[in-house]
Amino acid sequence: MQAASFLKRLAALPLPFALACALSLALAAPGLCEVLTAPAQANATQASATQANSTKSRAVLLEPAPPEFRPAPGDPRPGAAWTEPKTGMTFLWVPTGCFVMGSPETEPERNPDEGPQHQVCLTGFWLGKTEVTQGQWKAVMGKNPSLIANGDDYPVDGVSWEMAKEYAAALGKKTGQSFRLPTEAEWEYAARAGTTTAYAFGDTISQDQACFEKRFSLPADLPSAKRKSRKSRRKVARPKPRIWPNMHTNVTASFRPNALGLHDMHGNVWEWCQDVYAGQFYSNSTLANPVSGGEGESRVLRGGSWVTKASTLRSANRSRGWPDLRTPFYGLRLVRPKAPDKDKADKDKPARISNR
Repeated sequence: MQAASFLKRLAALPLPFALACALSLALAAPGLCEVLTAPAQANATQASATQANSTKSRAVLLEPAPPEFRPAPGDPRPGAAWTEPKTGMTFLWVPTGCFVMGSPETEPERNPDEGPQHQVCLTGFWLGKTEVTQGQWKAVMGKNPSLIANGDDYPVDGVSWEMAKEYAAALGKKTGQSFRLPTEAEWEYAARAGTTTAYAFGDTISQDQACFEKRFSLPADLPSAKRKSRKSRRKVARPKPRIWPNMHTNVTASFRPNALGLHDMHGNVWEWCQDVYAGQFYSNSTLANPVSGGEGESRVLRGGSWVTKASTLRSANRSRGWPDLRTPFYGLRLVRPKAPDKDKADKDKPARISNR
């Protein structure tokens, strides 16, 4: 890449990602750097929109990040992997840093609850590389709750917020680790991976990049033995189930990941977040590690699903559901919080960390 163009894109990155890029060059491994600094769009019109969004984001981020929200020397590099041995679930390191949460008013199909845009700073955390799969759920809970039970490598579905919380607690009890659902801010920060566009891949998304807008129809009753009608002696049968082509989720990691290495942050299944949904939360959000609590009845869902339209997959899009609601569109992805320094060695001992 040309030096001037490269430096310009590098300067637009949030500090954690810029440092990761510089480190990758120093280690003669420029792959991550090329992903992080790649142009967000292929044509001039899209590039212009990206530049406008980036400029607005930088205007919001006038104040420097507080010292406690700058990457520490001992932190893993962005995208480093940690593997939990009980399930084989891989977690990737999302670095400490700040970003602009929400969408600009000019973003197409934006919803009012996505603003106002505001600066958020987060402590680094480990996030599941993929959505929790059916095999990983069964390894902990025994029974597969999925309504689309296509195989162990598909994302688990049919999971309510309450069930997701129970799974995180059960996995923690079995492994001696700490797991939870991501906060809404953590989810968006990880999904953006340093970008300011509507999606991690630009201002548009296609079905070559994510699983969405598939046809869905509940099947009719299963065929049964023929029976006689009370009104006549003619034999009648229940209708046969109808199966639409592609009426299912995709195997996890079917599409290329974002710049942090995370798969399916857009589409496949909606992902539960820890937060109680509040439409005006952004107006009162704190700077540091915000999470919406309170007595609200709904819980936050992010990322869109295999049946929703493209606009629901946007990084800033917010949705919600009842905490006990199960559908074939709801799944989860887990966070493993950063272990305190005093017991970090004990916490990391059972698993493997890779900086490759």
